[in-house]
Amino acid sequence: MKRLSLSLLSICVLSFVLIYSCSTDEEPVAPVVQTPQYSLTVTAGEGGTVSTEGGIYDEGTELEITATPVEGYVFGGWLGTDLIFNTPTLNIAIYSNIDLEALFISENIINNDSEIFNYDVNKDYAEQIVDFYPFAFFASDLSQNVIDGVNLALKTAADEFGKYGPVEYWVFGTDKQASLDLINKFCERREILNQWTMTECLTRETDETADHSMIAYQKVGENAILNNRPSGSAAHNGGQYWGIHKMAHSYPFGFDNVFEGIPPQGDFKTVLHEYFHVVQLSSVYSLEQEEMDEAVKPNETIWMMEGGAEYMANYTLFKLINNGTLSFQKSWGSLKDKMSEKMENGKRIFLEDCPNSLLNEFNHQFCRQPGYDLGSWGVAYLLNKVNNQRVLLETFYPNLKELGFEGAFNLSFGYSTSEFYNEFYEFLKLPIEQQLEIIPDI
Repeated sequence: MKRLSLSLLSICVLSFVLIYSCSTDEEPVAPVVQTPQYSLTVTAGEGGTVSTEGGIYDEGTELEITATPVEGYVFGGWLGTDLIFNTPTLNIAIYSNIDLEALFISENIINNDSEIFNYDVNKDYAEQIVDFYPFAFFASDLSQNVIDGVNLALKTAADEFGKYGPVEYWVFGTDKQASLDLINKFCERREILNQWTMTECLTRETDETADHSMIAYQKVGENAILNNRPSGSAAHNGGQYWGIHKMAHSYPFGFDNVFEGIPPQGDFKTVLHEYFHVVQLSSVYSLEQEEMDEAVKPNETIWMMEGGAEYMANYTLFKLINNGTLSFQKSWGSLKDKMSEKMENGKRIFLEDCPNSLLNEFNHQFCRQPGYDLGSWGVAYLLNKVNNQRVLLETFYPNLKELGFEGAFNLSFGYSTSEFYNEFYEFLKLPIEQQLEIIPDI
């Protein structure tokens, strides 16, 4: 019996050991790891909608978000990120909390915010009509009168001549620090778009000795006020390699009525003139620089480019005043008054500096001012000849790239430039009363 008891005890002990040993060989249960989650908030500013309002997402989630403007608005960019997004459709991955706001801009206003891009920077807009107005950026020392005046002039130009762009119109005042701050915004814009480094941009645009540097426009305005002598400068300064039209304007003191006898119409006309250069260059903006220059200024002659911009600016200004679209407090005469002044000044300098020359010999170095003044008369003569004040917009420039200057000229006016130059030279000999008969009575 004792022998049997020991066996039973041994079995029990052995069973305990076996059970204990099995339990120590089991693998431990792994802890549950939570995937990080982040919030995405997407809102739409006035003028559009967004495809999602966001939510809570696992880390690494990829999403597509689209901003859609309503009628009358264009997409203006995304606000709320360190990066500038210029496309209405974003593809993003969630690795942190994100707040985004889609901005929309009314098609009926000029954008003045240097941080907004209401166009796709990866798209080539050369030689195309666009659906957005120009950009205009102002130094902080400029008055609301100047801001409103330039904005209205740019909008008027785009409405009358067609929307081309992107146009960046940088307007300077008289204060140097305010202008340096504006230049800094310009350079930030270039760096954001990987077009220019801040250092290179600032070095070039703050150099007062460099031709057409931005700070040089500030000096023009400053000197005009310091010397009490009205003087201004505005220009289209390229930008085609960035896909934009870069423009600058010194202090437009006419909008502030600073000088007696120089009302806002003068600076309004200047903005129209400069924007017409956008139209001219847009027709050939995809060409290389030398080809583009030769197309709009064959053999460097400026009468069509500068004279065309000057005549179309004056004609448009007086047309819109006459029909009640534009209203100014002080009179600036009439189109015929301005053209009379141009004929008088142009012929005087022509006879003093470059007699017996023809329009095609006028350039920025030789007989420059007659290139503007008599050039505007040459354009007026041609438009009257075909009885179409919009022939440059409708025929000449749309065909310039394909046909070249001579071909587009022949198509638009029905004869050669050489025939025109000789004919116009004889026209200059007529009394002013006869010459004014070709100017529209507006």
